[in-house]
Amino acid sequence: MDLSGLVERASRSVVGVITRQLDLFQGDFGFGTAFAVDSGVFATAFHVVASAEEVALVTPEGDKARGQVIAADAAEDVALIYAELKAPPLPMGSALKLKVGQGVVAIGYPLALLDKPTATFGIVSAVGRTLRAGDRVFEFLIQTDAAINPGNSGGPLINMEGEAVGVNSAIIAGAQGLGFAVPIDIVKIMLEMIRKYGRYVRPALGIYVTALNKAVASIYGIPLDRGLLVVEVLPGSPAEDLGLERGDVILKVDGRAVTNVFELRLRVAEAVISQRRPVFEIWRRGRVLEL
Repeated sequence: MDLSGLVERASRSVVGVITRQLDLFQGDFGFGTAFAVDSGVFATAFHVVASAEEVALVTPEGDKARGQVIAADAAEDVALIYAELKAPPLPMGSALKLKVGQGVVAIGYPLALLDKPTATFGIVSAVGRTLRAGDRVFEFLIQTDAAINPGNSGGPLINMEGEAVGVNSAIIAGAQGLGFAVPIDIVKIMLEMIRKYGRYVRPALGIYVTALNKAVASIYGIPLDRGLLVVEVLPGSPAEDLGLERGDVILKVDGRAVTNVFELRLRVAEAVISQRRPVFEIWRRGRVLEL
């Protein structure tokens, strides 16, 4: 399998990230990777720029520009950087379309080697993984056996069509031989919110849910095997105002089925972007209702 053309095309969108923690000429440096997702806008991992006082982006040809963090989500380990640096935006796919066994390539600058980006090949080992890293819980991660090393963080995970499907995150440590990436769908939502509002807003509904399957449905005596079971509604939350109750099963949002928490979050974010209240179709004690 020859992936050289695929990697060469995608690598044109990938840049190195250099951060300075203290003043301009003294202090510690940090290194990572980013990739173009729009004109002058680059996606990276949040932890790459989290404590940086200055950020610079650099190409293998030596072009360099100061970067400004314009959106950040620590809970997702994703950030967007603006810089006056030319690089073709990388096409973006969706993690929701990934299947276990698909081939993927991780591209980045491991160990601060900024001469040219490197590539590692693997397959999608799992989609929708939930992992804890320190005091944070990351949801709906893409798991791959493509090597993701320090410095690769923030680089793209691409599919065989050359689309970015994830943002590589070396901070999310698993077992040996496992890599993880944050779904590219988060980046697309961040971009749309910046275009709409000039800033990124992380939507919050105010519920805890669990995905239904036959085992969970059997435990709770629910005659369904798909949907999201509401296990808690926070007082004073938008969910309480909406009328959601503990024990409800969310079936659809705006006419589209939701089978995992990530799909629910995306549907709510899309409603925020379009400035409308989403319509929830729910199952409640044997009846199907709309809220």
